[in-house]
Amino acid sequence: MSHHFDSPESRQDSRINICDIYLFNADDPQKIVAVMTISPLAGLPSPFTGQPQWDTFRPETAYEFRFDTDGDAKSDVVFRFVFQGDANPQSWSLTYLSGEAARDHHATGQELGQGTVNEVAPIANLGRIWTGLAGDPFFLDAVAARVCLDNAIQNNVWDAESFSTGASTTGATNVLAIVAELPLDRISNTPFGFYATVSANDHGHWTQVNRCGKPNFAATFNDNPEGSLRYNSTDPDTDYDNFAQPVISLVTQICHVAQSTDRPANYGQMVANWSFPDVLPFNPLLPASFGFAGINGRRLQDDFGTVVYTLFFNTLLQNKVPPPIDLRTEFPYIAPARPLPTDSSVGVPSRQEG
Repeated sequence: MSHHFDSPESRQDSRINICDIYLFNADDPQKIVAVMTISPLAGLPSPFTGQPQWDTFRPETAYEFRFDTDGDAKSDVVFRFVFQGDANPQSWSLTYLSGEAARDHHATGQELGQGTVNEVAPIANLGRIWTGLAGDPFFLDAVAARVCLDNAIQNNVWDAESFSTGASTTGATNVLAIVAELPLDRISNTPFGFYATVSANDHGHWTQVNRCGKPNFAATFNDNPEGSLRYNSTDPDTDYDNFAQPVISLVTQICHVAQSTDRPANYGQMVANWSFPDVLPFNPLLPASFGFAGINGRRLQDDFGTVVYTLFFNTLLQNKVPPPIDLRTEFPYIAPARPLPTDSSVGVPSRQEG
């Protein structure tokens, strides 16, 4: 799972746990669509606490789309959603921050509009907004992927075919989602970086508690409480200094076992250079695609699993799970909420406790 269950804090409160982010071209060429999913296995028992994962947003908490427009790996534009109420129908307000305000944890910004969960809200001079419970767009056999990598790490056994059985870990599960059409003239018409954060309100000061950029960095390289806390509380500009060495070490080890390159340490360095800063790059003049030709945002249907893990370890690791068939072709694009399974068929990768 791309960013699921990545820290002790998010295991205790799934409402602050970002699962994935997506960014792609809107029907209007002057706009983009940004998506954030939160609360993995929403409505189902947590594999860590046994309690149901939340299917409502945490009130008075900032869910933020962040854009780096000048290449310094810090946000220059922020769209901040804050929800009110503990139960549905929750309401939300949307605030816009730019320049120095986008980096100021005390800044209030400019309110753009309000709406209600599970309803499409048109915001003047912006676009449409939708928030609510949705089918998880993530598609990967995450359990098999974890076992495949663990066999390489712990047993020096490499079996690329075992990476995926074709069974989707999240094919019958839901998440919370925020989907927003955003005009490029509020962000940038030149290439920029995109990431998302969740921040808690501490007496008027926003304290960042979760962050997400490219898919599967946290699950693959940063699966420990200390690293998760550091990642979730910092900006992408410090990512290389904080996380390059674990990436280099793991890539070197697996490439050595897989015999996928005669210079595994050098390849590990290349992966670290590619991974950081941990933001999704996007050029608005090009079509969105998370593929081997290049990373330009991420569409809901992009086979990120094959691309990411093949790039990570320099050998073809094929995701045999197809994209969800219930993705919508029109706004809000994400799948409707799915009926939840009533048996124990939903599995999640074993993760380190913290």
